[in-house]
Amino acid sequence: MMIKFRAWDKVQKVMMVPRDMQTDSDGNIFYVEARSLDGEYDEGDLDVFELEQFTGLKDVNGKDIYEGDILENRKYRSIVKFASGKFLADVVGTISRFDLIGETHGSKVIGNVHENLELLEADK
Repeated sequence: MMIKFRAWDKVQKVMMVPRDMQTDSDGNIFYVEARSLDGEYDEGDLDVFELEQFTGLKDVNGKDIYEGDILENRKYRSIVKFASGKFLADVVGTISRFDLIGETHGSKVIGNVHENLELLEADK
């Protein structure tokens, strides 16, 4: 699986693609340089960016699934999170949580928690 990230720029309020990430001696990322799809550039530490990792999975349309994505299937919407060493789907409006790997069949990415908060409030 390819390890890749996207970066939510908390200052510019836009999703960006990391171009360079610097790590400390323990391998922890501490500094990011990134570009948005329209060419905007920003750099900074993790106070500026929230990094979200690619899960290695794709939705029913072949779109990459990242942490923070909102998925929808016939029954419910869920948010992709990383906890307990694995990617999970937290069902919106409930305490239900499932392994993401079993939730991708029939699910599609409809947005993310940064740019589409309205998807978490509305009933499906």
